[in-house]
Amino acid sequence: MDYDRAQRILLMNDKVEVTWQGESVWIDSVDKYSGVATIHPENDPRVSKNVPITELQEHGTTPQRG
Repeated sequence: MDYDRAQRILLMNDKVEVTWQGESVWIDSVDKYSGVATIHPENDPRVSKNVPITELQEHGTTPQRG
């Protein structure tokens, strides 16, 4: 994934399935200059990691209800 796509996903209302090393994650922030995203596992928001944006994989969008 690139910075622009990661930033768009971060700002979307719809849930976009994103994985890092096969694990479903949420993107918390992205830094264009360092190329790093702060993420957390979908099932545990208490655990965050900084990973290269290029290692994130997008798998699709699910419209949010509400």
